Amino acid sequence: MSKTPNLTGNAKTDGLTQASAEKISAVEGLVLSPRMRKLLAETKDQPAEERRQAIRAQFARKPA
Repeated sequence: MSKTPNLTGNAKTDGLTQASAEKISAVEGLVLSPRMRKLLAETKDQPAEERRQAIRAQFARKPA
């Protein structure tokens, strides 16, 4: 017996969208800060790795 679920033609397997993630987070009481919302909007069309680099650059500790 296979452990993978049988997906119907209507099942989405693309992953979690930003809108879906925001809805889940809202249920848990989490919301994006205006700063983070702006950063995500600015990097919307960039590849995932470039978005991650931009986020790291914004929030990384600066050397003393």
